[in-house]
Amino acid sequence: MQKPEIEFNKNCSIRKAVAVLGLKWSILIFNELIKHQILRFGQLRAVLGNVNTRTLTASLKQMEKDGLIERRQYDEIPLRVEYSLTPKGRELKKVLSPLQTWYEKWY
Repeated sequence: MQKPEIEFNKNCSIRKAVAVLGLKWSILIFNELIKHQILRFGQLRAVLGNVNTRTLTASLKQMEKDGLIERRQYDEIPLRVEYSLTPKGRELKKVLSPLQTWYEKWY
């Protein structure tokens, strides 16, 4: 008996959502920005724990590129940069809340 052929679908919306949310630290960044609304880079690094600077920077840049977070730079000395969720990013609260509930129920 021959196995059925399984077609790879690179346009699958679940696959694309996981690609966006699957960035290292992204879900935790979303969670902190949901809780605090606005955080500076150093504050984000502190609340996340052991994230290294390069990884956090890369995640923030990609999330900004995807339109999920906003980076606001103030030309002060020292330079001040703040991060917040865009309306598109805030909608993820609707996704993360059930995920948290599921985890609390089963684990």
